[in-house]
Amino acid sequence: MAGITVRDTGVRVHRWLGLVVGLIAIALAVSGAILASAPLLERIADPARFRVSGEQRLVASRYVDIAYRRLRPGERIAALTLAQGSSPVVVTLDRRSDRAQRLLFLDPPTGRVLASAWRDGGVIGAARRVHDGLFLSGLGRWIIGLGGVGLMLASLTGPWAQARRERSTKPAKRARQESRWTIMHRRVGIWSAIPVLAMTATGLWLLPSPAATTAPAAPPVNRPALPVDRVVASASRWTHGTLRSIAWPTERSPDWTVYFEGGEPSVIKVADDSAQALAAPAHAVPAMLSGIRQIHTGQAMPWIWRPLAALTGLVAAWVAVTGLAAWATRPKVRRARR
Repeated sequence: MAGITVRDTGVRVHRWLGLVVGLIAIALAVSGAILASAPLLERIADPARFRVSGEQRLVASRYVDIAYRRLRPGERIAALTLAQGSSPVVVTLDRRSDRAQRLLFLDPPTGRVLASAWRDGGVIGAARRVHDGLFLSGLGRWIIGLGGVGLMLASLTGPWAQARRERSTKPAKRARQESRWTIMHRRVGIWSAIPVLAMTATGLWLLPSPAATTAPAAPPVNRPALPVDRVVASASRWTHGTLRSIAWPTERSPDWTVYFEGGEPSVIKVADDSAQALAAPAHAVPAMLSGIRQIHTGQAMPWIWRPLAALTGLVAAWVAVTGLAAWATRPKVRRARR
C-alpha cells in the first residue's frame, strides 16, 4: 500500500461509485431530460390538444357538464385543472375498476373537446415511472435515494481528484496513457459537476416529500351533492387568488379541495354536504419545498430553465456512459512477479 496518495484514494472511490451507480444515473438522467422536455414533446406528439381558440375561461360548471357527457362506463370526474395562458382546460376522469385515469382536453373559450389521452401514457409516462421509482414503486425509491447519494459523491470526488491531479509536462505521454473515453469523461464531467449536483440534491430533497410518498387517492364519488360553481363560490370567499384546480370529493374524504395561486390561503376545503369552506394549510406545499420543486421540475420558472434542465440530464448521462466506457477499456495492469 506504500505510495498510495490521498488523490489515488479519491480516484478509486470515484471509480467504484461510478461503477455502482452508473446505470442508475443514466436511467435517471435520460428520464429527467425527457420529463424536462415534456411540454415540447407533447406539443409535437399531439398538437391537437393545444389548438385552443383563445384564453378566455368559462365558469367551471360548463366544463363539468361537457365532461359528464363524455364519461365512459365506470368513469368518474376526479379533478378539473384551469391552467392560465394558452393551455387547455384539463378534466381528469378516473375509472374505478382499475384506477386508470383519462385526461380530457377542452378548449377554454368554447369547451370543445380537443383531445383525450391516458395519464402517464407513452414515452413521457414511462419516463415518469422510471424517474419516480424505476418501475419498482417503494423499493425503487430506495434505490433512487441510494443512487442519488452515490451520484452526489461521485460528482464531488471527480472534480476534487482532477484539481489535485499533477500536470504532466509531456502531453504526448499523457495522451498515450489515457483513452479518449477518459479524456471526454474528465473534460465534460468537470464542467457539468455543479448543475448535476444541483439537480441531484433537489431530487433527493423531494424524494421523501409527502406528495411523493402518500398512497394513491381514494376513488372520487360518483355524483357530489354540491354543484361545482357553488363550491368555487364558497372557496373564493377565503382568498383573492386565481382558481387553479378543483379536486372532487372521494369515497374516503367527502370534501372538495380547491387550489388557488397568487393568494393566501392557497388551499381551501369545502364540505360537500354543507358548503362550509375552511382553509387547509396542511395541504399546501411549504414555501421551501415549493421552491426546490420549481428548481428541479422547472415549473413556474423562466422558459430557458427547462432546456437547461434537459441539457443537464443529457450531459449527466453522457458523463456516466463515458465513465463506464473508460473503465471497460482501461489498460490491464499486470502484477509484478516476486
